Amino acid sequence: MIKRDNTLPIDSSYIIIGDIHGCIDELKTLLLKQGFTIDKNNLLQTTSKSKNRSIVLLGDFIDKGSDKKLTETIEFIYANFKHLNRNRQKLYLILGNHEEMVYRYIVNDPTLIINEKTIKNRKLYYNSVELLEKEPHLKSLFLELYSYCSIWYKYNYNDNFSVTLTHAPCPEKYLAQKGEEAEKRMVKCRSRSKNPNMPLDKLLPYLKEEAKDNQHYHIFGHLSQPNIRQFKNKICIDTSAIYGDSLSCAIVQQDKLSFDSVPFEKLQKKANQRYNILFDFVN
Repeated sequence: MIKRDNTLPIDSSYIIIGDIHGCIDELKTLLLKQGFTIDKNNLLQTTSKSKNRSIVLLGDFIDKGSDKKLTETIEFIYANFKHLNRNRQKLYLILGNHEEMVYRYIVNDPTLIINEKTIKNRKLYYNSVELLEKEPHLKSLFLELYSYCSIWYKYNYNDNFSVTLTHAPCPEKYLAQKGEEAEKRMVKCRSRSKNPNMPLDKLLPYLKEEAKDNQHYHIFGHLSQPNIRQFKNKICIDTSAIYGDSLSCAIVQQDKLSFDSVPFEKLQKKANQRYNILFDFVN
């Protein structure tokens, strides 16, 4: 039974994984490191270490990787979404801006303007579109996974410790709120590509201004970084796996927060990225 509200049960611990972008080998390695095993059918199995652990993917599991690895990623996530959630939900999906945009392309969203620029962007940034259009079975799997994605989840352990999860960072007035504008802001923040010379700390000033010295954390991905970037209770765990760095996760267990990562395994060509550092004032 798939749970449709946004509250994560506190009787489970959580492995929260940043932007995968087709890095299936790194995803498997990270999950093995967290105590899961993978059987001959590519299904995750729990051990004594992982039996009370659930998995949250923070969005952007598609695009930028090779067709082969993107295919493996979609098939692995789909199979394990069905497998792990057969009795109780243990795998959660958060909607990323890449899932959202690819969905709009492949269903011919009438609000999506098709011109020279969007055709160029589709080729540069959304290479899953062409793959899904030529592979109907894979397209069907993706569309089903898209339907299972939520905009946000929240783990509320007690009055002193909570974790809110979104794909993109957003101002607090939108965080975990309903409505079209709030959902839009949690999926995608102000564009770096449209403001290439502006430091992220100036592009998204609310992250520094709203950060607090408490344990009510906001964890997000979206902003590819060379390492986990944290300022007070604001944490970015997109550590640029597809750009040749690492795939990272946050681990939430009761009122404790820790992190782990695995390096890029060089089993596909890495994408190119010019970093714009978040929380550049933090050593």
